[in-house]
Amino acid sequence: MRKILLLLLTIFLIFPLPADLQAEENPEPAPQQVIIYLIDKLDYNDLNPEVTPNLWAMQNKASLGLLNTLSAGERTSKNVPCTISAGRLAVGSFNADFNLKASETIKGEKAGTIFYRNTGILPLDHNIVISSIAVIKKNNEQRNLGTPGQLGDELHALGLKTAVIGNADLPGYYSRPGALIVMDSRGLVDNGLVGKEVVEKSSPLPLSSNYKAILQAYKDFSNYDVVLIDFGDLARLDQIQNLLSAEQFQKERIKRLQAIDACIGSLQEQADHKRVVYVISPTPSRTAFEHGELLTPLIIDKPGFTGVLTSYSTKREGIVSSINLKNSILHDFNPAIPDTIYAQPASGVYDNLKIINQRAVFNYVNQPGIVTIHIAIILSVLVLALISRFRKKSEVLTDYLILFALAIPLGLLLMANFDIFNRWLFLGLSLGINLILTLFCWFVSRPLKISPLITILFLTILVIALDLMFSLGMIEHSILSYRIISGFRYYGLGNEYMGILIGATIAFTALLLQNSFSRRNLVLVALLFGLIVFLIAYPLFGINVGGTITACIGLGYTYLRYQQQNINFSKIFYLLSSTLVLIVIMVIIDLKQPLEIQSHLGHSVNLIITGGWEEMFGIISRKLQMQLRVINYSIWGWVFLLLVLISTYLVFRPAHLIKKIRQQLPVIYGALQGITMAAIIAIIVNDSGITAAAVLALYFVALGLKFLSSDSG
Repeated sequence: MRKILLLLLTIFLIFPLPADLQAEENPEPAPQQVIIYLIDKLDYNDLNPEVTPNLWAMQNKASLGLLNTLSAGERTSKNVPCTISAGRLAVGSFNADFNLKASETIKGEKAGTIFYRNTGILPLDHNIVISSIAVIKKNNEQRNLGTPGQLGDELHALGLKTAVIGNADLPGYYSRPGALIVMDSRGLVDNGLVGKEVVEKSSPLPLSSNYKAILQAYKDFSNYDVVLIDFGDLARLDQIQNLLSAEQFQKERIKRLQAIDACIGSLQEQADHKRVVYVISPTPSRTAFEHGELLTPLIIDKPGFTGVLTSYSTKREGIVSSINLKNSILHDFNPAIPDTIYAQPASGVYDNLKIINQRAVFNYVNQPGIVTIHIAIILSVLVLALISRFRKKSEVLTDYLILFALAIPLGLLLMANFDIFNRWLFLGLSLGINLILTLFCWFVSRPLKISPLITILFLTILVIALDLMFSLGMIEHSILSYRIISGFRYYGLGNEYMGILIGATIAFTALLLQNSFSRRNLVLVALLFGLIVFLIAYPLFGINVGGTITACIGLGYTYLRYQQQNINFSKIFYLLSSTLVLIVIMVIIDLKQPLEIQSHLGHSVNLIITGGWEEMFGIISRKLQMQLRVINYSIWGWVFLLLVLISTYLVFRPAHLIKKIRQQLPVIYGALQGITMAAIIAIIVNDSGITAAAVLALYFVALGLKFLSSDSG
């Protein structure tokens, strides 16, 4: 274990620190105004030169990305705007979009008077008041979420004024979500027009935006620093979609898109080159939502922004999270606030983003079904291998079946290189690749006189390592990995392939040492273990904190078992202290980076530094909630948890069969213990550790079947 720790310290000391991803630029002068065009229910496919020529021209000369419309609750026009204004995941309330000008009357009483009675804050008549601000605050405080209104607070702290124009009202239904983005934490927007002045009667919509009134209102608020214009017609149309035929709905939607685009064209003519423009769609249309198309278009037009948008928190080309918009807007007025979004020059941006969107949607929609089918195949193949073993059939057949099961994770990783968006074609090709891998490893291993299991395990480790080191994108795009639309992870090594990497490494080294145990091979195992921990831990590679802890303890424990050392208190203390040292090194490296490019580890540490123990407990609470959510996601979560508990009991309180393996095959027994230990640690320290434990079980079963009742070993 000491060798592994010394190797890790050496690598971390000599490896170059991550560099700032954003080149130094001369600071641009503050803009005269930031304009936010809020087009709720605008989908990516709505952008085209025929229907939306002005938006199309804007994204061509400026920058375009995909907005992951995350919130701490459902993706609604009440929650997502609150998240944008908080700069952290947040929620709204049931009536969060019921916002009025203070001078408006509701049931004979001024909205400002009602607001004063509920909050103790007396607004001016021209203020826009957030009627449910007290409930919004409570909803977020109770769950330790972000604070909606932070954007407005920081704009006011800079001496800037905000205004909001437009609504998505229907008769008897108030919907003014735009105010939630630019409000301050008191629940106030400086000025605006959000009532009947900016709508008119129409058909088939009972109300629609009055674009002439919107244009005039913008002129009236031209001296305000941040002006948000809420084009509500697409949202209104979504509300009555069930009342219209598919043909009429599509015809009306094109008409509304053209009207919105024409209004934006007129607004752009009024705005001079010193204006910064954001086009935001906080939620997708109902149709897109039903198809899992949850990423919406984001256009940013400001100096230096040309090409494809990316954010430092996602580190994924073309993907920006809703939490990134707050600081990007603030940066426009105060360069001291790091811009969390940047643009990179690129050609064919729209078409490339369309493919990225298709892949994200395909993985999001199809992952549960495709992964379940592959789990069923793995279980079926392993059951056949078990039957073959107990019936003392050919050992070759048993090895072939185990090999086929072990090839599936690598096959799904290689599938990420293909842009296939048909479920059945994907399944057919993935099984074909899996069969090719199986045959390749089988025939390559024969002249090398090694087990084909060693070959597939080596290839799995090698491909994952190369992908992490050279950013090949296979882990990011694999259907077995994390889904970016879920927003839990965007880059690095997810828990699925973290478990595969650790499991394959333990199984690979166990087979090698079982065939040829020597001091030299132990040193090589120590080197490999150190490299794997480094790949999982390093901020530019795996950056998986829970995975680092899992790898340190799991691999460290396995190495001790390989050496046949007794596990006592001093060994446990050494394992834990070595893990802590490595985590501290990770934190130091991450904190040395600029704030905007720090990983979630650095951000969590900063939150703890500023928020203290309360923030730490909040992070732990959120991770526990995530763990329970993942386990409850399907019956498989509880099945795998039960299997981990059973295997733990069998390995650490061995029955006769396991005792026989311990006596005759101490290396294999040590590997089984190591895999079990890694699974336990993964469940404890990872917010979705049950997935890592589930894939680790594959390597536990594979080793067990390989040597179960094997007289030769």
